[in-house]
Parts: sequence; structure tokens; C-alpha cells
Amino acid sequence: MMKTIRIFFLTALAALSAAACEKAAPTGENEQDRQLKAAVEQYVPGVIYTIYGHLADEAETLYKQLSALKESATYTQAQIDQVCGTFLEARKWWEQSEAFLYGAATAYGIDPHIDSWPLDKEKLAKSLSNAETIADLEQDGAAAVDEVGAASLGFHGIEFIFFREGKNRSAASLAGIEDDEAFSGRNVSGKSEIIFAAAVAEDLRNYCFELQAAWDPDCPADRVKMVEEELELNTTMDSGLTYGENLLQTGKAGSTYRNWPEAVSSILIAGCSNICNEVANTKIGTAHYVNGEDYNPDYIESPYSKKSYEDFKDNILSIQYSLYGAQGATAAGSASIAAFLKKNGWEKAAALESALADALKSLDDAKAEGAFVDNPTSAEAEVCINKINALDALLNDAADWISKL
Repeated sequence: MMKTIRIFFLTALAALSAAACEKAAPTGENEQDRQLKAAVEQYVPGVIYTIYGHLADEAETLYKQLSALKESATYTQAQIDQVCGTFLEARKWWEQSEAFLYGAATAYGIDPHIDSWPLDKEKLAKSLSNAETIADLEQDGAAAVDEVGAASLGFHGIEFIFFREGKNRSAASLAGIEDDEAFSGRNVSGKSEIIFAAAVAEDLRNYCFELQAAWDPDCPADRVKMVEEELELNTTMDSGLTYGENLLQTGKAGSTYRNWPEAVSSILIAGCSNICNEVANTKIGTAHYVNGEDYNPDYIESPYSKKSYEDFKDNILSIQYSLYGAQGATAAGSASIAAFLKKNGWEKAAALESALADALKSLDDAKAEGAFVDNPTSAEAEVCINKINALDALLNDAADWISKL
């Protein structure tokens, strides 16, 4: 799976954080501590709670729309287009969350469960041609998704059903027999595919609810109850704190963060740097550096919707929002990590913001030349790699500077 490096990296960081909490907590806070605390207090609700809340909302809507579609005797293009639009909206919020995959997304295995690729189309074809599997999916929904295997679940399983060649799939296509090469001779109907997609959407919704509940102590009570009682999933850490409370209570008993510089350094390394490195060197780099040799386009993230560059940009925007202190922010808020770096005289603060802008521009420029899946070895893709790696280096420098305060 393409998530292996990410999971190893974040698990190692979690172990370091846990070890750090065994040290004695500092007895007082200086002015820099107070500024860092204020930045975290803005970041946690303004970025994490906001994005995970929107993600959970859209995942719930997607499940409801697919459940209704499953019950339809016929499918209209309007119905298909609605599902596609909701899928892309949910996908946007997920990609904008990837600068804070540390915590519940990694600890509970949610990230690889809902966002691994490549899709195993051959296994999916075999599963969807099995009448017993389809019957189980239709009756039991998410409870039966293990029958199709982990490599067919999450966003990319649904993406394959509803997008082809960068376009919304046609209602006529879903009314017929699946014609993808991997499905040849399997006689898989669009009806079976929609039953599968509805079950996967329910599973996706469940884990998005878990993400929101495991971070935000003010997550809607009905969602918390569902996660805890019906799904028997996690909503708190071993300490009894949510991941949001764990960050906000830095330096206090129960928190895994010893002090505010450590907490903010972790946001920058385990969060922002981690996704920077993955976008540049895995999501783009794996397909780009093939030296003109044949490659499997399924190994590119979001190949069916051809939204790879949109995904990558949302990943970098998740870094921007983390630095600026609010989802949607285009400039640093007064209580933000970026503002702290400026206010306290870090000499590379302006360079960091310039590198962020350059990385985003490089992705826009590459997208203007066409979909990544159509030309992964383009010169524009290499510019993206270089610009994003330059941003990554500065994020690491910022974390190092803060950690020494």
C-alpha cells in the first residue's frame, strides 16, 4: 500500500511523543509559551475541528445519497451527478485534513482504511461478480465490506464506480454491465456496483464520524453515541482525552505533549512536513520518476476522476491553514504559528511563506497543463516536486528553531 511509509513515520513520532511525556513538565510559561499556546488554541478548533466537522457532514450526505440511489429502480444523470459532486466535496475536506494525520487518523488506522491506493480492480471484479457477496453488501452494508477486501474500500473504491476518464460516469453506463478491462467476462452490473458503493460509503461515514469524535469533544452527541455504542470504535485516547484536548492541555497531566514548543514542533513535523514529503516524493514522485518507462496509472492517486492535482493542492492548503490558524485562511492570523515565527524574529519566516505560495502556484501551473495521470513525467510535475520539497525543508527548519526555544 502507498501508506506504508507514512504510517511508519507517524508511528515513530508518536512513540517519541509518548516518551517525552514521561519527563517532568515545566513549572511555568514565558511569553513565547503563551504565544505558542494561543496559536494552538486557534489552530485546533479553527482548523482541525472545522475540517473534520465538514468531512463528517459530507460523508454522511454521500452515504444518504448512495443509499437512496441503491433503492432506485432506475438511475438519472441528475442523481449520478449529485453523488459525484458530494464525493468531490467530501474528498476535498479529507485532503485538507492531511496536515494533521497524526492522532486518530494514524493511531486508529483510519487513514489507510479510507484512503489507500491503488485500487485492486481485479479482486473487486471477482467480489462484485459473487452473488453471495452482493447479497451480503445489500443487506448488511458496512458490516459486510471486509468481504471485498481493504484494497477496494474508501474514497478510491467509490471513485472508480462514479468517475471515468475525468468525467462523471453516465447513468446509461450504470444501467448496464461494467466494461472495464479488469471486469471482462464477469458480467458485473451497475446495480451491483451501486450496492457496493453504498456499503463503502456507510463505512466511510463511520470512520469520518470517528475522526470527528476522537478529536472534537463537542462533536454532535448522536455521532459520539454511534461511534462508541453501535460501532464500538474509539473516541478518546487512553488518557480519556480527545486528541484535541490532548493538544490543548499541553504541559498538563495526561497530555502527551510536555511543553508548547514540543507541541508546535510536532504539528510542523508529524503534520505539515509529513504530508509535504508524501505529496512531493510519493504521490507525485513515484509516478514521475519512471524515466519514460511504462507505469500503471492505477498507482496514481485519484486516476478515475483525474483530480490528482486538486488533491495535492488541498494537501498543501492543509499546511497553509495549519500555519495561518484557520481553515480557508489566506494570511496569518494574529494568533498563529506563522505569526509567532515573524513576531519572534525567525529569520526564515518570510521565506517559508514564499515557499508555501510557490508550492501552491506550481500545482496550479501543472494542473493548467493537464491531468497528472495523463502526463506524470511532465516538466511541470518536476517543478511541483522541487517547490514542495523546498517548503518541506523550511517547515523542518521552523520546527527545529521552535524546539530549541
